Amino acid sequence: MNKLKPMEKVDVGYPVNLMQLLLNYYDWFDASLQNILAASGETAFSKAQSAVFVNLAEGRNTAVDIARHLGVSKQAVNKTVNELVERGLLTLVVDAEDKRSKRILPTRAGLEKGRQAAKALHELESELARRIGKERATALREILECSPGAVFQPS
Repeated sequence: MNKLKPMEKVDVGYPVNLMQLLLNYYDWFDASLQNILAASGETAFSKAQSAVFVNLAEGRNTAVDIARHLGVSKQAVNKTVNELVERGLLTLVVDAEDKRSKRILPTRAGLEKGRQAAKALHELESELARRIGKERATALREILECSPGAVFQPS
């Protein structure tokens, strides 16, 4: 059996798929955001920490909801959330409706960090438009704002 060398591409008989292309853009945005934060003297975030903030911005505020959305364990989310609690960016509050559950909420410092990240991401969208062209960047945004609908279920 032939072993793959590190970073060797595997030819699966199809062109690079859209999922890979979208992940490449996600990675570019995330790495660029970390560079901007680091340049301003901020401690960088891991991809897992960034993912927690993205999920909070989308309204998911329990470890179970975030874990389900990311496809990781609740324990992995709790570990990441606890790192952000230790940094003073998140707090855990007992859910008034379910005392067994805790809501994950940003602190004032976490909200400020979110504003900084939103501003940086806006700037990165402008940089992307400069690189690929304003029309393409606008078209990309318009396409991605269209919901793909429910998760595909084969019949």
